[in-house]
Amino acid sequence: MYIGSRHNAADHLKTAVLHGFAYAVVDVPLVIADGLKGQNLREVPVPGNHFKSVKIAGDIIDADSMVVLTHVKGHALSGFGGAIKNLAMGCAPPLGKRDQHQGMQAEINESECVGCGYCVTQCPFGAISMGIKASVDRSICYGCSACLQVCPEEAIDFNWKRDVPRFLERMVEYASGAVAGKEGKVLYLSILTGITPDCDCVPWSDTPIVPDIGFLASTDPVAIDAAAVDLINQQRGNEHSSLHSHHEPGADKFSGLWEKVDGLHLISYAHEFGLGSRNYTLIEL
Repeated sequence: MYIGSRHNAADHLKTAVLHGFAYAVVDVPLVIADGLKGQNLREVPVPGNHFKSVKIAGDIIDADSMVVLTHVKGHALSGFGGAIKNLAMGCAPPLGKRDQHQGMQAEINESECVGCGYCVTQCPFGAISMGIKASVDRSICYGCSACLQVCPEEAIDFNWKRDVPRFLERMVEYASGAVAGKEGKVLYLSILTGITPDCDCVPWSDTPIVPDIGFLASTDPVAIDAAAVDLINQQRGNEHSSLHSHHEPGADKFSGLWEKVDGLHLISYAHEFGLGSRNYTLIEL
């Protein structure tokens, strides 16, 4: 979906190998589950409020079972990225990713825009055009946030109060489609080390927001995300990280990073939707 080296299966495979996921290293084949150009997909019925069916990569559906390996981190649009987000975005082809991101709509503040045109070069969909100022075609915009991240004047934004809840809810409904038919056959492993403020997909990194915690395992994606957030919030935030507030133990670290985003809505909606339970028992090993 995005500009960069994961735009098709061939480039994605090359990127994976360069990051150490070669067959000779991990001793398993790497399969890009939605095909060479992201067109290997199937519609999966879901009882959603936003979708009645979702588009899931064909090889994900064909797999008999799954191990969902997730690095937990912050995220500019969802507050945090955990197992549910990994399922929703990771198992969806480009059209499915667009379905989810379309809950967000970029808006340009004309009084702040200087007409530099850089956002036009960074939009994966050609949704931004230039006159004296930039403008967004909302029928094409998929809310990927690439323009927000590169605008030097910070003249592009979302309606966070309106857009974020529906974006999170769309991800939950997609996650449910990704595991449909695999009841009792999915294991979730979450890594709580190097917990950075931004998604792993951005081409930069930063100081972890809290000390390393360890690893979680569960058969419930909602429970493992709830536990991950609780464990992260129990830590004292690293003073030299991007946390602008909420350093003290018990404070919501992700809202200390992304104050416009209520990431906990993802867990609440997933619990209500029946994807899993936010209630858990933590067994330490």
